Amino acid sequence: MATDVEICSSALLLLGDNPIASLAESSPRARICANVYPLAKADILRRHPWNCATKRVILAPESTPPDFDWAYQFARPSNWLRTVQVGYKDNPLDYTVEGVRLLANTNVLPLVYIANVTEGEWDALLTSVMIKRMEADLAYPITKSTSLRDSLKQEFYQPGIGVLAQAKTIDGQENPPEDWGDSPFLQVRG
Repeated sequence: MATDVEICSSALLLLGDNPIASLAESSPRARICANVYPLAKADILRRHPWNCATKRVILAPESTPPDFDWAYQFARPSNWLRTVQVGYKDNPLDYTVEGVRLLANTNVLPLVYIANVTEGEWDALLTSVMIKRMEADLAYPITKSTSLRDSLKQEFYQPGIGVLAQAKTIDGQENPPEDWGDSPFLQVRG
């Protein structure tokens, strides 16, 4: 799959600029990409539980428990960006987040989370989303056009039909629908 440089270069090409060979090169456009890209990447990965960025781990508690209220504390994985689920699907666990730790009253903590995965682990859909996000983010610094920036941001973020919304829908459709079973709320509705 694509690299961070290829994603930035694709966005620059869409804006009518030249590609870059490295984020470390001395050109102004490479410096802009090097500054904008990491924040944009983390933002896009946090906005949706992307299938290609979802990871599972069972955490062991740290040796020092929290001072009060909770029995155990757990260090989040180093590549953690967003928590999706704590506990098992049919048995979620109570927890809280404090800083870089999860606190719970269990000595084993199953965690499903969004990881800061490398671009090589992304699917084509997420790569396309990131190219369009970088195109919108780079529009003004590269072209000095506020109207182009605004139209690209509108195209990207528009609820329901924007690039991001469509990608989230497609990614979400790859998973089977949730079964609500015999919920008392559904039974009352008849």
